Amino acid sequence: MAMDFVPYGAYEDIINILGKWKVMDIKSLSDLNNYDLKYLNLCKKVRKLEAHGLIKSVLLGKKSKHVFLTNKGLTYTPYDHTYEISDENITHDIIVGKVLKELIAMPQFIDGRMFHEIAVEHLLPDAQVVGVKNKETYKLAVEVELTQKSQSRVKEKYRRFGRDNNFNYAFFITNKETLFKAYKRYLLEMNSATQEAIILMLNKSLSVSNLEIEKGQCFYNGIETSFDGLFSDKNNQDDE
Repeated sequence: MAMDFVPYGAYEDIINILGKWKVMDIKSLSDLNNYDLKYLNLCKKVRKLEAHGLIKSVLLGKKSKHVFLTNKGLTYTPYDHTYEISDENITHDIIVGKVLKELIAMPQFIDGRMFHEIAVEHLLPDAQVVGVKNKETYKLAVEVELTQKSQSRVKEKYRRFGRDNNFNYAFFITNKETLFKAYKRYLLEMNSATQEAIILMLNKSLSVSNLEIEKGQCFYNGIETSFDGLFSDKNNQDDE
């Protein structure tokens, strides 16, 4: 009887990176691996993990190969014991990871986690980041909205974030102008405490292959503003 392959060394590293970020393209995986693998060597190891049923792959965008853990692969990482990615949520999860990586690369954000690393009852944001502004830290829940939800569902989510003590703000980002306008209209119908907790962003660059988050158009507390106008930390800039 053939024995199951147990990931070790660079294989285990690949498993854990995917456990952290859920789904990644091969180049991003290459950039993050801790064994300084050459690209072709990494691809060879990815194929071996695929052959043993620990990861799956899919071609997205401009024929870009993305990989993610199977249920079997999930058992080998301490980072994620949630679920195997499905066709319905793969694009969403890729974009969530892209948004999170973009945010935590900025000096005003000092930490970040994907949804499966967040332990909060009743609220399941796609990600969270810890930001700093005026020398004070705050927690920002991140929600990536690619399809429009019903008004009642969106308003209920607004209410929960407005009442919640785990997050200071919730940041809803979308690439669809009609969705952005609808969510803004719903928000303006909420009470002031809820409006103070919710930030909306329209960012038309948001996709599997691209994101320029600083070019997004934000709406907060009844006012339209830029990303930098809302999130930049003047104290941070002064220290540089």
